[in-house]
Amino acid sequence: MLSLNKLTERSLVFLSNARWKIKPSLWKSIEMAAEMSTKDKKSGSNKRMFGDRSAPSKGEQAKARIISVAETLFNKQGFDGASMRDIATAAKMQPASVYYHFVSKEELLWAVWEKGGLELVNRVRDAIADKTDPWQRMETACVAHTTGLLDWRRANQALFIMPPWHYPDGIKARVIALRDQYEKIFIGLIDDLPLRKGVDRRYLRLTLIGALSWSLFWFKKERDTPATIAKQILSMLRAGIEDPN
Repeated sequence: MLSLNKLTERSLVFLSNARWKIKPSLWKSIEMAAEMSTKDKKSGSNKRMFGDRSAPSKGEQAKARIISVAETLFNKQGFDGASMRDIATAAKMQPASVYYHFVSKEELLWAVWEKGGLELVNRVRDAIADKTDPWQRMETACVAHTTGLLDWRRANQALFIMPPWHYPDGIKARVIALRDQYEKIFIGLIDDLPLRKGVDRRYLRLTLIGALSWSLFWFKKERDTPATIAKQILSMLRAGIEDPN
């Protein structure tokens, strides 16, 4: 069976041969209809090729809901305490639907951690995007890092409070790669800093990220803000603590 577009094309060929018999006004209408048909065909092709990004699909919405619910339950009950059935119930879905999107609980944990890690990556990149001074960029990144960790979403914290040997084997390589991706931002920032000769930039990075991240264990919101903590730690490292006199 011919498609509508093919039928239109063949009709135009026939009509073109008989154009002299058709009134100009009618022929103009036929040409306009053919042009609209061609545009619709191209538009449909583009949507299939690039995807219609105006709104997430039902599948994408379901997947996002599962990840959000899983993050909440992992935080409340722990990874071992939250079952896939618990997650499905909280998401108001059948367990089979959860397994359709995530073949195992480890894969779902990775989705939660990946979401949190990429949020931190984007938070820091967006924060420093319009900064040009190396020390200002460094300070801005430290503030973004500390603020991101201290919003108390475990998914944002997992990369910095859990040692790699505690990562589940099935996702360990991906988690480490995500952390490496994040740390590359700080590697670049520290490479741009004007430091005195002999300073080991790797140790500076490890010390800085470690000190900022450890605030998770002693932070009290009634005492200091995350931004204040980040600025104080960076300031001490930059200026040193020894009295020059």
